[in-house]
Amino acid sequence: MPATLLIIILIVVALIFALLLALYVVPVNISMVADCNRECARATATVAWGIVGARVRATDEAQTVEVLLIGRPVMIRDLREMAGAEPEKKREEEKEERAPLPVGEYLGAFRDLRPHIQEILAAVYRSLFLETLRGDVVLGLDSPASTGVIYGYCTAIRYILWPVEAIDFVVTPDFNHKIFEGTFTLRLQVRRLLLVIIPMVKALLKKPVRQRLRQVSGRGVPGV
Repeated sequence: MPATLLIIILIVVALIFALLLALYVVPVNISMVADCNRECARATATVAWGIVGARVRATDEAQTVEVLLIGRPVMIRDLREMAGAEPEKKREEEKEERAPLPVGEYLGAFRDLRPHIQEILAAVYRSLFLETLRGDVVLGLDSPASTGVIYGYCTAIRYILWPVEAIDFVVTPDFNHKIFEGTFTLRLQVRRLLLVIIPMVKALLKKPVRQRLRQVSGRGVPGV
């Protein structure tokens, strides 16, 4: 019996260590591709960690979310059906029960949570790695002068970002038509995810932080 218990403990410890190692080593891959033209607009966003992930597709006709396993969808749900699944009466009752908080309460919560938010954002910034940011847009506004102004700003920004090889954003002006067409591609990684999770867990383990979060979410009151 003691030997069996020891084996179980060792297995649990090994699994926890493997999970922590995976959170540190395996990056989160985030990608988004959008395409807009006269006929339609569509966008696809994907988040993947290891062999699991999720993908959201949005077009003029449908919006779906997919759960992925090894890059293949294993479950597909319609976002509009999910949004409408909750009875309207229940949503209205919840709105009536949750009276809006004064603005001062939100400001106070932000002031109290700011050190933790800054620590989490700093960890996210250190872990983010931009792989690709590409854009090719044809832009035309009501006024040719406005088109020229926007094109000038975009050109200036493009040359400022020219040394960054991962970024390439091209805007082509159309002074004769009102138009907005183009493609947009974004790919980035969150590396060392464990270093992002640690400050989040540290913050949530503190009772004042949990109280503030319950308060601003409408599920608690000050001092509870």
